[in-house]
Amino acid sequence: MRLKGWSLGLTTFGLALVVFALVWLLAIFPAMAKLPADYEQEYTFDGSILQLNSETMSLDEIPTDIVRLLTATGTEDDVLLLQQDINIYHAEAGILLTSTSEVYGLDRTTRENVAGYGNMDRSGQFTFPAGVEQETYSFWSSSAMTALPANFVSEETFHGITVYNFKIDLSDLPAGTMEGTGLPQTMDVLTEIKVEPVSGVPVYTTTTTTVKAPLMPGDPTPIYVNSMAFTSETIDEMVDLAESSRSLILWASFYGFWIAIGVGAALVVTGVVKAIRSKE
Repeated sequence: MRLKGWSLGLTTFGLALVVFALVWLLAIFPAMAKLPADYEQEYTFDGSILQLNSETMSLDEIPTDIVRLLTATGTEDDVLLLQQDINIYHAEAGILLTSTSEVYGLDRTTRENVAGYGNMDRSGQFTFPAGVEQETYSFWSSSAMTALPANFVSEETFHGITVYNFKIDLSDLPAGTMEGTGLPQTMDVLTEIKVEPVSGVPVYTTTTTTVKAPLMPGDPTPIYVNSMAFTSETIDEMVDLAESSRSLILWASFYGFWIAIGVGAALVVTGVVKAIRSKE
């Protein structure tokens, strides 16, 4: 009787472990993997602005430091409300050049922008989802104020981790009219992003936005060029975050799941075998 009870216990515990692994994978982990309601992240960029000098008709360069702060302000209908504050400073003088603030909605799982929330409607991706595919993603561009295609380009090792490289490269997008002249403006956007594919964490990004206007016959002339890229401090922080997030996701959704399934199945088989032998 004692052997029979022991066999039944092994079988029951094994089945319970298998069921728990399935519940964890299908229900508990997806809820844990959502962007948290208290999400907060700061990115810093080095950059420069080339701006047309109307007197010399040449481009004056302004070195810039950019701080992008993202802070969750709450949720509505499971949509994350995210406040974005961007401050651009003169890198040498330390003077604040421009400051913007807006609130928009995000899908906490897919990390897509959700229209109808906050004070700014966006479309496309806010950032990459977990489990990045080698395909084209529609990404919101604050410069173009629309979603633009980010195409998969290549895979490489960056700072010791595997990353996917994506690129947005579009020219002659409509960009309104030039102030004071009414001349039609166009915009070129070039963005390159390196992302850790398991976690979806971006570890490097650089963007150059070029605004052009037909100041003279021929090709339009650049009148404004804004270039920016992650600082080394932000790169190091995001690489660390990507590594830890990748390990957590793999153990929580893959390694741990199959270990639990394997152990549970082994216990069930052991319990059944013991039960059969006890009857012999």
